[in-house]
Amino acid sequence: MEQRAQGFVEATGYVAAVEAADIMAKTAEVTVRMAHKVDGPRVCVIVEGDVAACKAAVAAGKDLCQSRGTLILANVIPRPDQDASGLYQMMDEMKARKAAKKAERMARLASSREGTEKKSSATRRQKSK
Repeated sequence: MEQRAQGFVEATGYVAAVEAADIMAKTAEVTVRMAHKVDGPRVCVIVEGDVAACKAAVAAGKDLCQSRGTLILANVIPRPDQDASGLYQMMDEMKARKAAKKAERMARLASSREGTEKKSSATRRQKSK
């Protein structure tokens, strides 16, 4: 079984990352595996394909991001170790935990707003009497 190479372009901003993913997919026969929000405005686009395709795709994404001033880092790993695939699962789990925490915060915020609204409407009713 032929092992696929992986290419990475990390950019500042979601729009820059989407543009990089688009040009990478159009430039060479690669599959966009994921776009991962690293931290703050940083987003990493990961593609897979044969080594030459990944190199061409990453070069195109890198050039685009450099021209826009959004490039942070670009790299190609020709034959990633099988253990590295566990990192994707770990990133997905981290995203799921982060989304669950955010949903929990939003639910608490919504319930505290409801309580505040009930209190303020009760106060208004008492003042109007």
